[in-house]
Amino acid sequence: MSTKKISVLYLDDEVENLNSFNANFRREFKVHLANSIDEAYQVIESEEIHVVLSDHKMPHITGIEFFETLCKTHPSITRVLLTGCSELNVVVDGVNRGQIYKYLYKPMNVDLVRKTVNEAYEKFLSEKKSKTDMVQLMETNEKLEFMLRQKLIS
Repeated sequence: MSTKKISVLYLDDEVENLNSFNANFRREFKVHLANSIDEAYQVIESEEIHVVLSDHKMPHITGIEFFETLCKTHPSITRVLLTGCSELNVVVDGVNRGQIYKYLYKPMNVDLVRKTVNEAYEKFLSEKKSKTDMVQLMETNEKLEFMLRQKLIS
């Protein structure tokens, strides 16, 4: 695991949940809190965020709808849905529309959230490395193709 602190955004419309999350994780993660979608986007635009946890049921928009937009605008951020709702359609929509990494139930199990955030960060790093490797491979391929063309022309 990297020595860099994991940057986590927790979105929930209930201030008590935000305070609890901050109290439990502020020492080990770089915690950002938002109690509205607008606040969440402000944080995402101003900070490097690795993992976003969001409540599902919020005013005006669901966590899944937020994630659906987020995976278009910031696809590298790993998304975790944390909710008290246990309906199967919420899970299915979370996976299909919001491309969530994990689905966790409220009330929050601190050890499970900690484990999930660490695993989500490892996923973030792995995907970032894969993208970097792909860019390097494409650049190498272009150089080889150029060299081959030069040899064929000469």
